[in-house]
Amino acid sequence: MATCRTRNSALISGAVTLFPSDTVLASLQVMQRYGLAVLPVVDEERGELLAEVTEAELCRVAARLPLLRVAEILTAKALAAEEGMTGPGGSRGARLPAEGSPVWLH
Repeated sequence: MATCRTRNSALISGAVTLFPSDTVLASLQVMQRYGLAVLPVVDEERGELLAEVTEAELCRVAARLPLLRVAEILTAKALAAEEGMTGPGGSRGARLPAEGSPVWLH
């Protein structure tokens, strides 16, 4: 969990975020702990927002690939969006990369 502060530290807010290196299982545990259905994914070094993932997306892969990294889900979402823009079948044909795949979304 990251803590965000203004420059003068007058306002302190707890923000719950995920990193691309987090696993599906760990992400679902965070969502359950805080009662959230959607979480932002931020870059670990720069803190920039990369995307968001939903509990439903994570649940679809949790049973088969609980140790899949969030980065691979983001990659699959990006590929699905590209297919939806360029191909006729929409995102229905997109598949998640195999566990341990070196795919990364930049």
